Amino acid sequence: MVLFKLFDIIDVRMADILDVLLVSIIIYYIFSLFRGTRAAQMLFGGLLLILVWMIAQWWELHTIAWIISNLATLGIIAIVILFQPEIRSALTRIGQAASKLNLKDIFFHSSGLDEVTKTITTAVQDLAKTKTGALIVLEKRVGLRNYADTGEILSAKISSRLLRALFFPNSALHDGAVILNSKQIVAAGCILPMPTGNAEKEAGYGMRHRAAKALASECDALVIVVSEETGFISIAYRNTLRRNLSIQELKLEIIRHWGELFNDVREKPKQEIATESAD
Repeated sequence: MVLFKLFDIIDVRMADILDVLLVSIIIYYIFSLFRGTRAAQMLFGGLLLILVWMIAQWWELHTIAWIISNLATLGIIAIVILFQPEIRSALTRIGQAASKLNLKDIFFHSSGLDEVTKTITTAVQDLAKTKTGALIVLEKRVGLRNYADTGEILSAKISSRLLRALFFPNSALHDGAVILNSKQIVAAGCILPMPTGNAEKEAGYGMRHRAAKALASECDALVIVVSEETGFISIAYRNTLRRNLSIQELKLEIIRHWGELFNDVREKPKQEIATESAD
């Protein structure tokens, strides 16, 4: 069935539009799979050869066209040999994506909030299990460059393994705080402000908890504390300090804290939050 005439010349069917759309999606995801690998340069070289062949045909450069045409007969075998690691990796990623199919992730890019939250909570959970003291600052709108400069600037990807390593006992940076923004680990081994509140009121707090509360009271950062004595997880925000949080509660607090910095801000109903926290 003809849908309409394109430029009053070509008959365009719904199937034609769907065909072009699917091919475009396939090409896009092929380039996405190979982006950042050596295969990207190889693909560019292959496209360049195709362009040279087309020019040779247009200008009637028969020798060059003959050479490229004969090389093309071995093209499929050459592609399989040259791109073997990349093809294996791409097929693995496709299989993993298919096993946990999510239509939203296929047609829309995820903001990354869930991934970052999972990375941080996984590290915190491991630190809590081993009772490894930790102090993690999640920067929001107010910049913390003055505190980041007191430690070692990392500008590293947020990673659970790296977070655990930074707080490993007796390491050079384990006593300081680690500062993160929504995109990276900014710095480690940072010195936070000394508490100036009521000493008697804060007598039951350790130095990490007191430093966390002092920093949170002067900016909009969320500070996560892991006690090396009990392994309890606490968070400080503004003038409040909540202690002994579950991993699920910590996850919800991070999503609430950083949600507006990402594209997919999602506010969960109170009943759903309460149910997840109870689990």
